[in-house]
Amino acid sequence: MKKYTLILVLLMSLNLLTAQNIFEQYQKDPAVSYLSVSPKMFEMLGKLSLSTDDPQMNGFIEMVKSMESFKVLSTKSGAIAQDMEAWITNQIEQTELETVMNLSEKDVDVQFCVVYGSEDSKVDRLVMYVKGAQKLADQEGLDISNINFILLSIEGDIDLNQVATLTEVIDIPGGKFLKKIN
Repeated sequence: MKKYTLILVLLMSLNLLTAQNIFEQYQKDPAVSYLSVSPKMFEMLGKLSLSTDDPQMNGFIEMVKSMESFKVLSTKSGAIAQDMEAWITNQIEQTELETVMNLSEKDVDVQFCVVYGSEDSKVDRLVMYVKGAQKLADQEGLDISNINFILLSIEGDIDLNQVATLTEVIDIPGGKFLKKIN
């Protein structure tokens, strides 16, 4: 009996480890566009003494300094999108990740999940999944002919008031929906 329990625990652990590495799993897949900003990059940005007269830009700079990880997967592959959806479901079941908003608008579905932080407007982790990104991009006048599904993960001391600004700056379809969270 102990042997079977041990095997079950190991299999569950393996499943959790695999689920946590979806970004690494697809980073070299030719059907996927992958962006990852490492903690070292955020550390380097934090050491820069940047200052502007624009309060919004200063808030953006502070948010970037407080980030630890920024990852994006995008693809047109329905099979990979199913893996993305399964990953989110697994993360919700296995971790503190909690769905805070689901939006459906003109054949576009957007799901937001967070791990809450120390303050009401802050989270430790934000995950956004966009299904139908091509239609959303067409609505916004963007040319992303090879993308229909987007998975974004941000970790750190994240101020939700500034996240929408970040996604607009790097032009991620679905970023406009982040304004609706707060």
